[in-house]
Amino acid sequence: MTDTDKDFKYIFSSVAPHTTEYTKNARQTALQHLEALNLPTTKHEEWKYTNLKNLHKEEFTTSFSLEIDENTLKSMSIDGLEDAYKIVCVDGVFYAKYSNVPQNIEILSFLEAEKAGKLDNLFSSVASTENDYFNALNATYAQEGIYIRVPKNTQLDKPVVVFHLTDNQTHNKAVLVRNTIVSESGSEAKIAQIYQTKGNKTAFVSEVSEIFVAQNAFLDCYKIQNEEAQVYRVDTTQVHQSTYSRFAMTTISLKGALVRNNLNVQIDGEHCETYMNGLSYLGEKSHFDHHTLADHRKPNSYSNELYKGLFDGNSTGVFNGKIYVRQDAQKTNAYQQNRNVLLSENASIYTKPQLEIWADDVKCSHGATTGKLDETALFYMRARGISEKEAKKLLLKAFAGEILERIQIEPLKEYVETLIS
Repeated sequence: MTDTDKDFKYIFSSVAPHTTEYTKNARQTALQHLEALNLPTTKHEEWKYTNLKNLHKEEFTTSFSLEIDENTLKSMSIDGLEDAYKIVCVDGVFYAKYSNVPQNIEILSFLEAEKAGKLDNLFSSVASTENDYFNALNATYAQEGIYIRVPKNTQLDKPVVVFHLTDNQTHNKAVLVRNTIVSESGSEAKIAQIYQTKGNKTAFVSEVSEIFVAQNAFLDCYKIQNEEAQVYRVDTTQVHQSTYSRFAMTTISLKGALVRNNLNVQIDGEHCETYMNGLSYLGEKSHFDHHTLADHRKPNSYSNELYKGLFDGNSTGVFNGKIYVRQDAQKTNAYQQNRNVLLSENASIYTKPQLEIWADDVKCSHGATTGKLDETALFYMRARGISEKEAKKLLLKAFAGEILERIQIEPLKEYVETLIS
């Protein structure tokens, strides 16, 4: 992409092939929307603090890796989770031969699922393309990714761990990834997604995940974003919840040049529980932008959102969290907090919690705080013989601990603690 061709839509040559009539129509609609949209700039309110201008300096190819060497495979492991259900994806391509797929759930490549009609009435049904450039780009052209279906009344005995590797060793690349996760009624599952990179070329990744949590289903999801400083990522997770379901997403953000995370949850049933957790621990020049939405559409449901950020070096954080309580959503309880600590004079955070309420019988609250490490606590520990370095580590560990304790997979929690320490 050059300075005179500042748009990703021209990298891709044609709408993805091999579709059913349903997905073909959905892709054509997305293409129509895409043609009417432009790459967002800081003039767009939703992108006010996230500037994509550095991407204009790069030229990208869409070719991807076909082989995985043994050392790379070894890096796709977590101590204590060797027996977990392991899924391997490189540049969005699902490698079944390197994966350990459980027999009681269905896991296919995205294109296999599309050809088989598994995505009919699901694809692009909740991730709107009408006013979202990256959703439209992804829905039009994406061919790689995974489809996971947890059947009715299935309780997984072990977590599913998906390793997403971006291989940018040889050239700059643009990758489109499309995921669909279906948690059928009465099912229970934990799904962790680990994001890594191999190489130092520039990569742009657009990933869209549509998640459907049916009645009485429990689904816990985790994202560990630990890519290198050359990776630009726009990640959208769109969730639809039904009656008596429980959904939780915990996002740990550690590395990346620029990462935009959109987490939107349609709470479309009564007696739902929704938990949205995030921890950013950034340094150098990393820029992470978290946009979240808890959209309460039916009465008697509960949501709780807590995002925390630690910002060092020249890093920048953005948090824009919205709670919608629609007119029919009486008896809603919704809570949102964003807390941040600046560890450097050059670090910055832009935070904007929002409430929009159209119902009158609700309990809702939101808030945001930004500051530095507690000098009184530091002084207290230093006065008792604890070094300044150790005292700061203790304070940072305590700050992060509230999010880490929400990770319900113990080896995964230990893995994240190791990455942070």
